[in-house]
Amino acid sequence: MSRAQWLQNAVFYEIYPTSFADSNGDGVGDIEGIVRKLGYVASLGCNGIWLNPLFLSPFRDGGYDVADYKRVDPRFGTNEDLFRLFAEAKKLGIRVLLDLVAGHTSDTHPWFLRSAEAERNAYSDYYIWSSDVWTDAVGSGLRTVNGMCPRNGNYAVNFFSMQPALNYGYAAPTEPWQMHWQDARLLPLRREMEDVLRFWLSHGCAGFRVDMAASLVKNDADQSATCALWREIFSVIRREFPDALFVSEWGDPPRAVGKAGFDMDFLLHFGSFSKVYMGLFRSGEETVFRRGSAQTFSAFFGAWESARAQLQGNGFVALPGGNHDMVPRLCDGKDEAVCKAAYAFLMTLPSVPFVYYGDEIAMHHQALASKDGGFGRTGSRTPMRWGGGKNAGFSEADTTYLPMGEGETVADMEARGGSLLHTVRTLIGLHRTCPALAVSAKLRVLREDTLAVYERFGGGQRLLVAVNGNGAAQELPFAAGRVLAAEGCSLQNGTLAFSDAGYIVAEAK
Repeated sequence: MSRAQWLQNAVFYEIYPTSFADSNGDGVGDIEGIVRKLGYVASLGCNGIWLNPLFLSPFRDGGYDVADYKRVDPRFGTNEDLFRLFAEAKKLGIRVLLDLVAGHTSDTHPWFLRSAEAERNAYSDYYIWSSDVWTDAVGSGLRTVNGMCPRNGNYAVNFFSMQPALNYGYAAPTEPWQMHWQDARLLPLRREMEDVLRFWLSHGCAGFRVDMAASLVKNDADQSATCALWREIFSVIRREFPDALFVSEWGDPPRAVGKAGFDMDFLLHFGSFSKVYMGLFRSGEETVFRRGSAQTFSAFFGAWESARAQLQGNGFVALPGGNHDMVPRLCDGKDEAVCKAAYAFLMTLPSVPFVYYGDEIAMHHQALASKDGGFGRTGSRTPMRWGGGKNAGFSEADTTYLPMGEGETVADMEARGGSLLHTVRTLIGLHRTCPALAVSAKLRVLREDTLAVYERFGGGQRLLVAVNGNGAAQELPFAAGRVLAAEGCSLQNGTLAFSDAGYIVAEAK
């Protein structure tokens, strides 16, 4: 099955490996722990997994400071363990995406250590360096680290000071030391990155989520050079791996998908659509999904339709409930009924949904001191709560990587009828099996005030969906047939009555 066909009804589950399941009792999650929990992921109905970074790293930014792209960090296991994870997931019909940090590395990466040497060598051009230590890179719009290396120059960073920016060139060079992005001297780095992709794809990886995908080419005001660079990389890799999936952390689907060639791009807490995305789940008093909210769905639907129209059928928008960088978590500040309504919305839009581990059991953000460079994000990365026993089943260690939070566990919700976990399973099942909920199926919005009402149709099926995220009691005409799933409402004689936050998915008459 081609990647475009497979994505039609795909649902991904994001796993932060350090916090998911510890198999060896050291207090840190690992690959074997993930293997043992694959049955759970499959039971949710998810057929894709996105793994946050597993590569060798000093973990000063949660693994997004890579020291070796082709080696699994020992805290998680070995390369062979990861290969086995790919194989076991495949048996369950699950495709696994790795996290590719393409724009920068750790300052402990061998490429950088060679690039930082005083004498010129094969790696000198792999990173962005000013001409000497007296010349900063302020004019390039980048921050630099000054006077820290034997090399007579200052290196640019993409994020933290220990994450030197890889050199993919400049769209509009303004200094002699800046190379044009099409400069032949930059080709060795591109070939290296292509080889990284080739290595993991050849061992069973299904594709990559690309961190900071827009960060490659510098001084690229309209990002056209960065888009062209990604198209060049894809043209090489897809000749060998035509079904490899590429998801961008860009926050601008028309650009990332329509121009750069990614299969899908996220709506995120940053980027062109950040305000409307955050307005759904995480904008305090202005959040749509909040009990008593007066906010409407109109701004979201307007931006959503604009983004999808600009894709012109070339790829898809991915809508995450949350991720490892988002604060607060999806269910923070929401009761269970509102959380269920939020999931109904996520699973019935024409998108590729992503579920962040633990959100299906309403895990909450904790106020914690920074760990591994997480800072304010650390509290959204706490250990998964599985069940009874020590550390809620996450680990047999006396001390876990991060403190265990409070709240229900998977086992608790499995045993409780009507729990959020049961609802999430039901809704994922509908997304996976209903032709009208495929990502390419049509959407017609019927109402977009404090109540969202819309029609989905395709594949010979037509569905009506209504979602109430604020809990207000209200009634509306609703000419539906067989009800596939509903909570917080009742349908009788053509009238839909909401008594609470909730949703309905029904066949249209």
